[in-house]
Amino acid sequence: MESPRSAHPRTSRALVLMVKVPYPGTCKTRLSPPLSPREAADLYRCFLVDLAREMPQWGVDADLIVAWADDDRRGGEPSSSDDLPPALESLFGSAPCRALRQEGPSLTARMVRVFETLQHQGYETIVMRNSDSPHLPEAVVSEAFVALERAPGSVVIGPDLDGGYYLVGMSGGPPNIFPPVMSTATVLEQTVENVQSLGRALHLLEPHLDVDTADDLVTFWLEFGGRADVRHWATWQALEGHDAWERFAEETLTP
Repeated sequence: MESPRSAHPRTSRALVLMVKVPYPGTCKTRLSPPLSPREAADLYRCFLVDLAREMPQWGVDADLIVAWADDDRRGGEPSSSDDLPPALESLFGSAPCRALRQEGPSLTARMVRVFETLQHQGYETIVMRNSDSPHLPEAVVSEAFVALERAPGSVVIGPDLDGGYYLVGMSGGPPNIFPPVMSTATVLEQTVENVQSLGRALHLLEPHLDVDTADDLVTFWLEFGGRADVRHWATWQALEGHDAWERFAEETLTP
């Protein structure tokens, strides 16, 4: 798999998928409870399985970049290579994508660094999306690219339902729009204010769910669980009949 640091872009457009290595205790921690840390990590891995299968089939004309972070705390030196760790290589290794290691002490720093690296490599239009919304439609990402290319120098943001965002994109310009702390309920508001203060055009997409909390998981299953077209998805198979639903009901009904 190629690294964007050394490879020439196939197009001027990049679609970035931000992912973590799915270790228990380092991803989807707000799903515990009702899920155990192992169950939360396994569910996140299912998200990645489905994203690795579905996204390469999309008709979006853009290089797919898997920007990965390894937040494991079991020891060992941080990687200095863009090569995917084995846990992600097994998922994305055969997909037509490039790997890019996230760098920086915070999510803000990592996002800025990804944008800077890809801009330096020649990408003009960059859309970054999360990996917490496996059911995000292709049409939403296509709309983001269209909006950016209509207004060079602009920003596009896809709000999630809890004050953050599931997608952010730029067509040129420095990636200096992000607040210092990303994990707050006001991150969308702060980012919009930053974009406007810089005089950059802004396009807001429709709000969409990302799965961070137990309540999100229930909402997600109400949207996703009844669809006949996703029953082959690893995410659907992991959640169908899962006893976490009983655990969640017990916790919400306990005085």
